[in-house]
Amino acid sequence: MNPLLIEIGTEEIPAGVAPRMGASLTAAVKKLLANANVAPDSIRLGVSPRRLLLHAENCPVMQVDREETIWGPPERVAFADGKSTGAAHGFAKKSGLSLNDFELADKGDGKGNYMKAVRTVAGRPVAEIIAEAMPGILRKLPSPKQMQWQDGAARSDAFIRPIRWMVARLGDAVIDFSFADVKTGTVSRGHRVHGSTGEIDVNDPFGWLESQYVRADRDARKALIAEQLAQAAKHEGVTLVADEALLEEVTDLVEWPQAIAARYNDDFLRLPEEVSRIELKHHQRCFSSYDADGEVSPVFFTVANIASKNPAAVAHGNERVVNARLADAAFYFDRDPKTSLDARVEKLSEIVFQDGLGMVGDQVHRMRAFVLDNAKALGVDANDAQRAALLCKSDLTTGLVGEFPELQGYMGGIYARMDGETDAVAAGIEHHYAPAGADDDLPENRIARAIGIIERIDKLLGYFHLGRIPTASADPFGLRRAAIGLIRLLADTKQPIDMTLKKVIDEAAKQWNQQRVTIAIADETKEKVYAFVIERLLGLSSNLGFSRTSIDAAVNSSETRSLYREALIARHLTGFESSEEGQAIAAANKRIANILKKAEVIPSIVDSTLFSEAAETLLYNGLVQAESDFQAAVSTDDFETSIAPALSVLAGLRTPVDTFFDDVMVMADDAAVRGNRLALLSRLRALFLNLADVSRL
Repeated sequence: MNPLLIEIGTEEIPAGVAPRMGASLTAAVKKLLANANVAPDSIRLGVSPRRLLLHAENCPVMQVDREETIWGPPERVAFADGKSTGAAHGFAKKSGLSLNDFELADKGDGKGNYMKAVRTVAGRPVAEIIAEAMPGILRKLPSPKQMQWQDGAARSDAFIRPIRWMVARLGDAVIDFSFADVKTGTVSRGHRVHGSTGEIDVNDPFGWLESQYVRADRDARKALIAEQLAQAAKHEGVTLVADEALLEEVTDLVEWPQAIAARYNDDFLRLPEEVSRIELKHHQRCFSSYDADGEVSPVFFTVANIASKNPAAVAHGNERVVNARLADAAFYFDRDPKTSLDARVEKLSEIVFQDGLGMVGDQVHRMRAFVLDNAKALGVDANDAQRAALLCKSDLTTGLVGEFPELQGYMGGIYARMDGETDAVAAGIEHHYAPAGADDDLPENRIARAIGIIERIDKLLGYFHLGRIPTASADPFGLRRAAIGLIRLLADTKQPIDMTLKKVIDEAAKQWNQQRVTIAIADETKEKVYAFVIERLLGLSSNLGFSRTSIDAAVNSSETRSLYREALIARHLTGFESSEEGQAIAAANKRIANILKKAEVIPSIVDSTLFSEAAETLLYNGLVQAESDFQAAVSTDDFETSIAPALSVLAGLRTPVDTFFDDVMVMADDAAVRGNRLALLSRLRALFLNLADVSRL
């Protein structure tokens, strides 16, 4: 047993990429060793902007010997008239064995004896196993983009960033392989400024890197940054604005973090809070703060990748950049309100929505018409909603949003209030981009939700019309994200939208077709968009609180319902499908669906006079009663409370259904009897389908 060390040294890897690559590298090496029956100690991962590092304190040097069983052709092929055939000799030669090494043995498949040999396979050096596999592993590491570089010899391999060194050791031995024309060795590099080049300690690489001003343990580095920021904020008498995403990003940008406090000019405190926060976060990767009264503070914090002898100089450099950027923001903030959002709507006709789909001005008028036509179903005031939809993109023409695109929507709300628009209109404009992702909060404002729905479905219809449909590896226009946002808005049960997905698609397509500025949406395009959204819905199921099979069953019912109602059904089915009754009912429905699928003719009427088995009468009577009870359950004004009783009614049919299939031959010889039994099953299936297609559970 010797320590195992693998380190891939690179130019700086973009934030967020190195941890994913490191996790994949760890998984691949673990799988490689497990398949070779090599069991090292737990593998520790180190990730920094310039390196991916794996280390195990103990790893076997040699693979253990193992016995391998070789099965040859069956006895009837290997022997004829008591003598071995050419097939037997050929297989033995191919296996590298003599015929005497084989015996006849039963394989256990009930087909007689086969040629069998057991040989001992000598274990290989683990270093050889790793060396053979590593180039292929490195080629398959996931990264958003790869690059090739040439600073000497031409390289055929690509990587996320140029590789500058590689260390691969098993104890004192070097694991010899090359990738991108870089050979493995024992020499590593420390911090760019403070560190040096030298032989890394194979027993304690993390300690050696620490001595070279590199904290390679990412979790420890993140914790250190958080601690330094908290201490710096306490020293300055302010409260840090929590920003987990920024903390994650900064962790991937530094190897030797040093938190430093700085301050921008107090004059910029008159800017809206998000302006300074966005500037600090997106342009400088700095953290904002609040003062003791909970107001925005001019104190901010940068995390340097250097232990500076003059931290004040680092702070001053950041202050100079931030003050210059905020001065630009203040200039636009003072100038933009001189032209109202209403007056800016006309300028949207100069901004391209997408080549082939017209201008943003066209989109705004489609959105306005949609919320006007469907205000009641969307649960919004028609006047406020159409006003917000008309103005929601006007901030794209402002100087401040042009300089800081991340502020779109937010500044629209600020400017709307300055123009004297109502709070409902301003909030609708401010929050209509939410949610940006699968885990973001939904907007509280119903107008924002209404605009968010039409914007997303409008985008999907337009891009699908152009054939810009996402592939497995590419989604350059963010259509999956648009579909996910649409689903979350329509499936939310706290502020339900009383529109089916197909209704939303039809109404949005109507706006395209009535406008006729650029294109007309065909029925085929609508069907593709519907299928795409449903596919995303199935993939998003666990985030929404139900199983994939339960929402699949709910959306495939015979009743067309709003997505939030299908979500409610799916949540009830998620518990039901794992119960004994649920499994039995699902199995019965699968059987019924298969029988009906094969039937050529199914009568529409059940004739009880044709019943010849008691089980038929039992099921028919149970079905008639269940239909009445089911209708009573679902007719309540509160749809959510009706689901459990309706499901209970369906579950109550388990016994008569089981008895029917035990005692009755559905496909009877008599055509009339057969047709009547099929009609009974069809009526039973229709009752279940009213709530959900439980055969999909």
